[in-house]
Amino acid sequence: MTNHSTVIDPSLEQYRPRIDDMMTAPFINHLGIELVSVKPTEVRMSMKLRPEFMNSNGVGHGGVIYTIADHAAAVAANVESDAVGQNGNITYHRPLISDEMEVVSTRINSSRSLDIQDVRVYSAGKLIASGVFTAFKVRKG
Repeated sequence: MTNHSTVIDPSLEQYRPRIDDMMTAPFINHLGIELVSVKPTEVRMSMKLRPEFMNSNGVGHGGVIYTIADHAAAVAANVESDAVGQNGNITYHRPLISDEMEVVSTRINSSRSLDIQDVRVYSAGKLIASGVFTAFKVRKG
């Protein structure tokens, strides 16, 4: 499990258990997605590209790129309350040929029922993909 003690903004410390839960999901651990930082309106993550994440053209598979983008938006939307993915649109700008990715999810807007994130995926300092992800805030009870 990743030690999140140095990456979570002090104002979000009370939400550490929620963040830890999202980062210890079996699928996320299997892929090796790492949390870089969590701020009130921004989440950053990174991931190393393994040989099994390549497509038939020998570059990073779009599904892997989408997954890290989706998870960064999901963590951002779930820091303070429960939310589920409603929609995610992604545009691929260039092939992923480097062995590492970084993703930045920045809040566009948050209302009573929706959280909308702008997500950018970078590799070797270049924009690989970008998208907008919307989560529906779940009210319990």
